[in-house]
Amino acid sequence: MKDEGRQGTMQKNMFLKICLCVLSVVLCLGSVVQGFAETTRSNTRSSPQILWWYDLQAPSFGSAAVGDIDNDGMLEIVFGTYFNDENIYALNAEDGSLLWSYFTGGCNDASPVIADVDLDGSLEVIIPASSPSMVYCFDGATGQVKWSRSTGSANCIDSPPAVADVDNDNKPEVVFGTFHGYVFCLNGEDGSICWQINLGTNSYIQSCPEILDIDGDQKLDVVVAQWNGDHRIYALYGENGSTIWYSSQPQDWMYHGGSFADIDEDGKDEIAIGCYDNHVYVINSEDGSPVWNYLAPSYVGAPTSIADLNNDNHLEIVFVSYNIIGVLSHTGSLLWSYSVSGNIFRGAAIADINGDGTLDVAFGAEDGIVRVLSGDSGQVIWTIDLQAHYGLVFDIDHAPVIADFDNDGKLDLFIVGGYGISSPETNNHGRAYMLSAGDGENPGWTMFRHDLRHSACYSENQMPNTPTTPSGPSWLYSEQLGFFSTITFDPDGDDVQYRFDWDAVGVHNYSEWTSLVPSGEPVNMFHFWDSLGIYAVKTQARDEQGLMSAWSDSFLVTIIHHEPPSPPVIDGPTQGKAGVVYLFTFVSTNPDANDVFYWIEWGDGSQIEWVGPYASGQLMTINHSFAQKGTYTIKAKAKDIYGAESEWATLKVTMPKTGSLFFSSFLQQLFRQFPNVFVFLRYLLGY
Repeated sequence: MKDEGRQGTMQKNMFLKICLCVLSVVLCLGSVVQGFAETTRSNTRSSPQILWWYDLQAPSFGSAAVGDIDNDGMLEIVFGTYFNDENIYALNAEDGSLLWSYFTGGCNDASPVIADVDLDGSLEVIIPASSPSMVYCFDGATGQVKWSRSTGSANCIDSPPAVADVDNDNKPEVVFGTFHGYVFCLNGEDGSICWQINLGTNSYIQSCPEILDIDGDQKLDVVVAQWNGDHRIYALYGENGSTIWYSSQPQDWMYHGGSFADIDEDGKDEIAIGCYDNHVYVINSEDGSPVWNYLAPSYVGAPTSIADLNNDNHLEIVFVSYNIIGVLSHTGSLLWSYSVSGNIFRGAAIADINGDGTLDVAFGAEDGIVRVLSGDSGQVIWTIDLQAHYGLVFDIDHAPVIADFDNDGKLDLFIVGGYGISSPETNNHGRAYMLSAGDGENPGWTMFRHDLRHSACYSENQMPNTPTTPSGPSWLYSEQLGFFSTITFDPDGDDVQYRFDWDAVGVHNYSEWTSLVPSGEPVNMFHFWDSLGIYAVKTQARDEQGLMSAWSDSFLVTIIHHEPPSPPVIDGPTQGKAGVVYLFTFVSTNPDANDVFYWIEWGDGSQIEWVGPYASGQLMTINHSFAQKGTYTIKAKAKDIYGAESEWATLKVTMPKTGSLFFSSFLQQLFRQFPNVFVFLRYLLGY
């Protein structure tokens, strides 16, 4: 019996092994090209799992950007690669399959951004190609080049572009720096240069620009830092790039840009930036004056990040000093630090990875290991050795991006590593990995420096909901005012403001932003068009923290031509006596049967302004007397209810005689009642 039981157990184990082998074969056959699902997710997700990978011929430096660029309801990931690969890749985030790629013919060291820069309702990918010194704007869905801009052959681009409306034209601009001290601002719709300035040809602007309103004037400004040169931090006017202030406090290179938020709780943003002089500097954004600085053990080359990591209602600052990642309080004291065996050059992404209500810090390092630490203590949540999995040198010089990439309601993490040098480049190699991250259900960290303005400050502020399709008249006459309304709700209950695009599929015609109103309160705006055609009207909302919604669906308005009223027909006596009251009639017709108003000038210095309304074709009668002898020209014009005016009509009258007002009035009534009697008398008296 024992042998039979042992044999039964062995048979069961053999059966299980066969099942596992079959399952492994199925998983291998079902994996995507260059990708592999190493293991299924556990329910608890207490440790990361490799979901898929994508092999490359070089690593990716900087970071990736995330968005639904093909509008399929799933996220895509975009990144560029170094020499020996030299492509821009767009991968489907759910399985790592290739959506499109573009060969630039050089290294692509700067992180991309994803935004609707030409306001066509679809997302574009903006990414510099560093060594070709080109900036590309790709159609997100197809990878076709919409525009490109050369910065000059010597002006390589390591600076990740920021996107915002910095010149106040209601359209996005793309801002970045280059070698030899240039800062470029390009118009998002076509890549033309809005402005460019030079901050010293012996310096490189490799930092990512920060876009913020530094002086409270409701206009966005630009902050950049120098690598080499004068080692300055510059604040520039967004409208033209001229200098607002500069800080000479840093004493060495700054490769990455800063982060910004109201760190010291004075109601204004501060900028936190690391420097190769071993310091983290916090300065006031309004004038560049120092707030505090922290001396680190080694150079601070990586970018800083900001968040409330320990739920104390104060902001903390994440910094990296070579191989040490640390967290500083809002006053500059060290809260914790953690050391690894290699450089952490691209800084950290922040999200509540494990869903415990406390933000966590995620990063990759030169040793090929991805780590997630609890933000409040630095305690390890999980690590994964990707170099061991890859089997070759796997330097991670790439900041992770974090999101729910497969729509399962939980967070995942994407990162790229490998080996890359400029010469000989043929030995370069790399791989992109997608990992399950944890049970967190928050927005994550979806691009380098967190957002399009590069605040690098984690916030769970959600964008307002897309406003309702505008309501209003579906047709109007040219120059006729129309009344349009819309409404939206903000998930966080923030006040919101709105703007309208009155020509959303044409040249774009943006209204000013309305004043802030409570979430859920409708707004109204008037508009008219002076050209005939069909116009698409859209609306967009912006919350009190500056986060903008998507554009609404279009509401079509047809503008048609209409004829003005006819010049009035003026009827009444052409001769009479001064001082006598005479009856005059005026009548105009409107081709559209609209009511009309009349403007009458009697020629004696008196006038009647826009009396009415009267129905089209209806006689308007009015009495008038001329006090003095003379010849007068009565002028009249008509206006319809939409403001269209007729030409002037005239009637010349002569008042050669003077008569008693009473007697003249009596005769006028008599002759009106008996028009065919007293003909000779009428002639003599001028009636």
